[in-house]
Amino acid sequence: MSYNTGTDPTLAELITASFIPPKYSKDIVMHTQSNLVVGNHVRKDVIKGLEYGYVHYFPVFDEAATSEVTPGTEPTPVDGANATPKSITVNKWYQQTHEISRMSKIQSFADYFAAASKSQAYTIAKKVDTDLGALFPALSSGSIYGADGQEFTADIFTDLVEDLDENDVPDDGMRALIGDPSTRRDIIKNCPEFIRTDYVREPVVPTGKIGRLLNVTVAITNNLTTAGTGNYGALLHPEAIGLAIQADPFTHLDNLQWKFITRLTTEIIYGVGELRDTFGKAFYTRKT
Repeated sequence: MSYNTGTDPTLAELITASFIPPKYSKDIVMHTQSNLVVGNHVRKDVIKGLEYGYVHYFPVFDEAATSEVTPGTEPTPVDGANATPKSITVNKWYQQTHEISRMSKIQSFADYFAAASKSQAYTIAKKVDTDLGALFPALSSGSIYGADGQEFTADIFTDLVEDLDENDVPDDGMRALIGDPSTRRDIIKNCPEFIRTDYVREPVVPTGKIGRLLNVTVAITNNLTTAGTGNYGALLHPEAIGLAIQADPFTHLDNLQWKFITRLTTEIIYGVGELRDTFGKAFYTRKT
């Protein structure tokens, strides 16, 4: 950062230029990752140097039949990773900017950017989660369980699990039930198996996760797509949806001397898409 004032920079100016940007960038990465709910339950490729417009490919293996060994006969190879791998176009580019006057004291300057880092990180995470949640209604060829505005019950949960089981979705501890705040209330009211310690190995915790039942993680978010009365939730395996996201959100501090202000901007580039249609199924929640 340069100071075109005709004088040597003050200690406060040197501190602002040298120490604020590195700490700010570190906070943005940390908070963005911790605030993702849907993003932590899909297949996520974190890529350094990702650019807008890139096409990122996810190899998706098909189940193939075995064949009997015949000595002297060359086996016919199967196409283990689809002839056309699933691709996601990196076509989402978003930013948020905060600014502060150059007349501010260094103490308030630092406090402002600390708060700005949390605000920008939350906004970025919310946008990524919202775009992922918008893919839920298309899972299982657009077949959505139940009726808009329904209460979530144990029967709904077991039917969703059965649907994934019938589609040979791996029961490997990676499945997740993602709902909204009304789903949390309905679970507490109608599904004591989710929260009673004689059913689950861990108590209810205030991190969006309610508990595990039948090897399924339960997570709550406000970033689901509205169906009308309620939202679209989903039971899914990470292989259902893919997220290609740049390794580090790009942050930069711009000193606009001619306007007597300093701006901090955070940008994020990513893409989302469906990978395996039958590895997830949407359901209606009770209310938005």
